Amino acid sequence: MASLRQLLVISSIVIACILVGMLAMGLSMMSRSLQIQSQADSENAVATLALALQGQPDAAARARVLDAAFQQGRFQTLRLESADGGPVYEGTHSGGTVGDAPAWFAGLAAAKPHVAQRRLADGASLGLVMDPRPGLDALWAHAVQWALLALGIAAFWALFAAALIARLHREFGELAGGAPEIKVTDSAPADAAELIDVVDDRVPPTVDEQLARIEILEIELNRDPVTGLANRAYFLNALKRLLRDDTRQGAVSGYILLMRQRDMARIQNQTPRGEVDDWLRLLGQRLTATIDEYPATQSLVARLNGADFVVLFPVGGGPEVMRPIQRLRQVLDTLRLPLDSHNLSRWALALTDYTAQCTTKEVLTRLDLALMCAESAGHAEVEFMSHADRQDDVPLFGEASWRALIGQALAHDRFKLDARPVLYEGDEIGARYEATLSLHEDDPGQPAISGFLFMPAAQRLGLSAACDLRAIALGLGWLGAHEGALVVRASVASLLDGHFRDEAAQLLRRGDEDLAPRLAIELDAYGLVHHPEVFKAFAQAVMAAGSHVGLRGLDMQTEALQHIHEVDFTYVKLGGSLVRNLVSSPGGAQILIAVTETAIGMGMKVYVDDVEDARARRMVEEYGALPRAVQPA
Repeated sequence: MASLRQLLVISSIVIACILVGMLAMGLSMMSRSLQIQSQADSENAVATLALALQGQPDAAARARVLDAAFQQGRFQTLRLESADGGPVYEGTHSGGTVGDAPAWFAGLAAAKPHVAQRRLADGASLGLVMDPRPGLDALWAHAVQWALLALGIAAFWALFAAALIARLHREFGELAGGAPEIKVTDSAPADAAELIDVVDDRVPPTVDEQLARIEILEIELNRDPVTGLANRAYFLNALKRLLRDDTRQGAVSGYILLMRQRDMARIQNQTPRGEVDDWLRLLGQRLTATIDEYPATQSLVARLNGADFVVLFPVGGGPEVMRPIQRLRQVLDTLRLPLDSHNLSRWALALTDYTAQCTTKEVLTRLDLALMCAESAGHAEVEFMSHADRQDDVPLFGEASWRALIGQALAHDRFKLDARPVLYEGDEIGARYEATLSLHEDDPGQPAISGFLFMPAAQRLGLSAACDLRAIALGLGWLGAHEGALVVRASVASLLDGHFRDEAAQLLRRGDEDLAPRLAIELDAYGLVHHPEVFKAFAQAVMAAGSHVGLRGLDMQTEALQHIHEVDFTYVKLGGSLVRNLVSSPGGAQILIAVTETAIGMGMKVYVDDVEDARARRMVEEYGALPRAVQPA
């Protein structure tokens, strides 16, 4: 019995130490979280007040603005000094606590107040300290909850220990009446087990309630304080929920885009912290606004750490994902910062897909490897690494996987042409189709990979010419079985291939005489600006074979206006941000006027995409361009 009492005493001391440690750790974590949140709120508040004071004409008006803000009760101190050091306004609350937290707890948990300061344009200095009382009240409520839980567990343990000792006393007393040996009956363990079950039934509800309260606090803290985007924990939870969804039965569920600012350390070293925070805040706003332009993707933007941002695309295929990705690339390009080396900061982008059969570790590992490939390659393209990049169950990554995948597709004829009708209002061509190349693997269960995903890799590997030749051949085959006109795209990298022009012309001449006139090869305006001789030679070879040549991306390469008279284009195409901002941008309207007058004057059609606003559509039609017709859902 003495040994049993010692064991129970030691166990009680250990349990008490664990409970006290849990209480101290919980309070410490909560205190740090509240301190971080208070600092972020202070910086945001001083920035807001500084902006409000910039437009005030005199010191009296500024004092009235600060007094109105101070009366809200959010600040402990609020002070504005003029440029010569004279006080303009000063407000201070008393140090006593008015809330749930007692004075002794406030003194115990008091942290160093964060003084947020901001200098105005006229030299005045604004400083404030947030009121710590709401945070102390929340911390006190947290401490009370943990203390009640610890006392409840201690009470249950004490009842259990007392009942166990009393039971053993009775059993030993009955056996001490002359029994030659000790016999332990089965009733004691059964009764003890019943008592343990009773304790277990009472403890879990209390623990569940506490975990629910902790989860509520985590939800309140799941936003990055600087950018306002979701943080890493929120992103991982969202990804885990998608990976647990087995309703798709292994089909591609979505994609993840990782964007890393490669020069973040240099930016932080050479730029004041306030300016870096303002840039990060602007970055978060621009990323969110860009993703909001594509509501069908149901995307989530999050900040993983200081330099990494991620976009989770729960739904969508290649083109549906690549369109917002290309838009995000443009946004990131406009937000590059100048470095002390007179260069602009660099972004690295990685993309991967996932299915319901993947694990979180596999997806993140694949994403990290794709990012390393993008950083080592040094290009500005999106490095795509698919979960299907496997050979003999061994994962292949980077250029090796793309080379094997595209090479096998070329050798075994796994390409397919996806044609969709694209009509423009006022166009005499009644049946017009635009084609995109897609790649199919051996496994029929695997989804097709769109050319928007594999063509950037093919261009880097020198395989784009072979892919574009295959697209032209498939286009001629499609025209042999369908009516109407077909548009096939060719990349600038293919034009630079020495054999592409002659092989493409031979393909066009070998086909039936009525097929080539119904085929148009669409080229990017970038090639006309940067490689004009190669561009014009290819266009002349195509037109000599009886086909047509179209020009896309003229709104992104306005310098091409100086050269479009050198090629007899059938049409030129506009779209993107130029058309979306046509109504509000006088410069965009002038570009549209210049393009339409130049192209139409030479007998070329001007096709315009992305015309969703009715007023912009009327302007496009007035200038003689052909807006894209709205397709029925």
